[in-house]
Amino acid sequence: MKKVDFNKGWLLQKNGSAKTQEVNLPHDAMLAEERNKDVLTGGASAYFDGGKYYYRKKLVLPEEWRNKTMILSCEGVYQNAQVSVNNQVITKWPYGYSGFYVDMTEHLSQTDENIIEIIADNEKVPNSRWYSGGGVYREVNLLIAGQSYIKPEGVRVTTTGNGQVQVLTDIVGEGDVEVEILDGMKAVASGTGRKLDLIIKDPVLWDEENPHLYTCKVMLKEKEQKIDEETIRFGIRTLAWSGKGFFVNGKETLLRGACIHHDNGILGACGFKDAEYRRIKILKEAGFNAIRSSHNPVSKAMLDACDELGIYVMDELCDYWLIHKNPYDHAGDTFLQWWKKDVDAMIGKDYNHPSVIMYSIGNEISELGTLEGQKLCKEISDYVRRADETRAVTCGINLMLASMAAKGSGIYGEKKNGKENKNGSMAMDSMPTSALYNVLMNKMGGVIDKMASKPAADKVCDIIDPFLDIPGYNYATSRYEKEAQNHPERCIVGSETLPLSLYKNWQLVKKCANLIGDFMWTGWDYLGETGLGTIRYVKKETGENIYPGLAILAGCGVIDICGMQRPETGWNRIIWGLQDKPVIAVDPVINGKYKRASSMWRNTDAVESWSWEGCEGCKTNVTVYTSAPKAELYCNGKRIASAKVKECKAVFKRIEYVPGTLSAIVYDENGKEIDRAELFSAIGKTMIQLSCDKQKIRSNGQDLCFIEVSLIGENGIIKASADQMLTVQVEGSGVLQGFGSAVPNTNENFTDGRYRTYHGRALIAVRAGYEPGEIKVTVKGEGLRDRETKISVVGTL
Repeated sequence: MKKVDFNKGWLLQKNGSAKTQEVNLPHDAMLAEERNKDVLTGGASAYFDGGKYYYRKKLVLPEEWRNKTMILSCEGVYQNAQVSVNNQVITKWPYGYSGFYVDMTEHLSQTDENIIEIIADNEKVPNSRWYSGGGVYREVNLLIAGQSYIKPEGVRVTTTGNGQVQVLTDIVGEGDVEVEILDGMKAVASGTGRKLDLIIKDPVLWDEENPHLYTCKVMLKEKEQKIDEETIRFGIRTLAWSGKGFFVNGKETLLRGACIHHDNGILGACGFKDAEYRRIKILKEAGFNAIRSSHNPVSKAMLDACDELGIYVMDELCDYWLIHKNPYDHAGDTFLQWWKKDVDAMIGKDYNHPSVIMYSIGNEISELGTLEGQKLCKEISDYVRRADETRAVTCGINLMLASMAAKGSGIYGEKKNGKENKNGSMAMDSMPTSALYNVLMNKMGGVIDKMASKPAADKVCDIIDPFLDIPGYNYATSRYEKEAQNHPERCIVGSETLPLSLYKNWQLVKKCANLIGDFMWTGWDYLGETGLGTIRYVKKETGENIYPGLAILAGCGVIDICGMQRPETGWNRIIWGLQDKPVIAVDPVINGKYKRASSMWRNTDAVESWSWEGCEGCKTNVTVYTSAPKAELYCNGKRIASAKVKECKAVFKRIEYVPGTLSAIVYDENGKEIDRAELFSAIGKTMIQLSCDKQKIRSNGQDLCFIEVSLIGENGIIKASADQMLTVQVEGSGVLQGFGSAVPNTNENFTDGRYRTYHGRALIAVRAGYEPGEIKVTVKGEGLRDRETKISVVGTL
């Protein structure tokens, strides 16, 4: 079907307001809501409120579109979507993370003006354990064809490692199907038929190291005339799993996994292609080779990026089944009514993507400990396998929650016991929610891990695990060796783990053949679930947080929301055997005088910096990440400390900050230098530095340019203690889509063009307009010289 961009020029109206605003999609309406400490969602939503949003767009069919099949493709509407044409409701879709298609053919006027309306109803809150966003936050496109056409997602390509390719084409109406396989511009196979088996000689196999993609071109013809065409990319690869491991193309593969949420930081929930690609690129550079889409299906744009860059995907269906985790989530009756449609949507989206290696059917489902939940687990698993037998089925199992449910107790509740407000929403304290679970995790810590190896957990595993191809265990390190000993035939994965436990977990991955990898919580920080992993600093006298404003971030990502890699990513790479060079991590010297509190999810906020202007003479802790057995610290050429290395860390306490050069030298068992790392202090006046990720973008209303903002000295070194408020102005053929930093608390807004830096850094996202030209971006700060940069906006690249 012909795909037409339908994202431009929608009129947005919020329920209860007479005002309208023209917006281009993707659009996150929740990001524009006023943050308030009293909102019913609390920190789960980063203190953003919900709302009901009406998106309307006029459509007059040009002559060439008349009497054609017209399908609206909606990739993401949060939530309770309702699509109408000319005031007639055509489609409803409750789940806010599934894409869906709307056949408008019979409802459109062929000559008069049509009104297309998409309602996103996110008014009843709380309904999510994290920042969900609200509105039409992913692309909307028109799909146009004649009376006979290839169904959306109607082409499925199945491959084997020896070059066998099966192409199944599902069509509406009549016609002859022709298929051509291309490697670049070269045709390597072709044939005819709706079910076609082809052979590609000497195929280039797809994997993380060589993500080679082929193109499948499918044409529908009638009397030798082409009436429809579909082009997809696919990779040739095989998957296999057993108690001996996980194998891609016959090669054992260990999953270096990152759990990630769907939001894009300063962009909110908006799923721009450039933002999704940038995230995957940075995750790959950080050493990850896999992501888990916690806890909802990943976007098409992110799958495309994973295909291109070589990242394996565990695509996850949802966060609940029968038991509510929030008063207004879709657990219970709604889930039972809709889960098959949501599974179909996920698999239809994923099937041709070689990056997708397994489906997770849920996360921390308490009712896995009950007979009803166990029956449902088997039903969903079997349904997934019937739809796609080529990939593994898993589930993120929290054995503490499942064991409690087996005994008739639990943290989450099914009933709404509290008072509803005037729009039907309910306060967070009116029923048990994830906030309670997070508090328990922080307080109980290792107790939850130990419970995973108790007899009660054994009983749950013995029932549930056979339903799954690869059982996933959340926070259950103590279970790994027990599984390897008692059930060596079971292939298992650490589906959610603590980043600070990576060293121990990875030793077990290498030791236990049936343990295929580790997915840390989280690889990339996210909005909402505020303070989960944030290192808190308060004034000793008053207990006041040193960062004013409401908390906005979870704070548990080894990559911050702006895509800046924290020093822990260096530790990860060293543990994984991907890096030899040591990494120096310095606790923020400027915060040394305050009371510090860490969490289970993150015990460090160290910075790879020795540039702390105004902190001369203050003491701080320094950690050197290395695989060597010994490390020494030097400041300005003078040896100041030495330490043995444990778990790839050498920890140095109370090191005095003296400007200049901080060096870490690491040695082997015989005292021979292996390698060294150095950090330098900034000198001279503070300046603004702008670094664009591209110089040209297309005038399509979708392309983004990301600009890293740094406060540097005259020698180009970032000043980690020079934070201040900056303002951004965007002029010309584009708009400011977002501006912010990784500061954990703030009263600023990502869309206002005013934000405080964090350890000398911030990020700007500029969105292209629809006309070629130039974008000028100017950044200002008090006492600083203005800095500007220009980006070309062109018709094509």
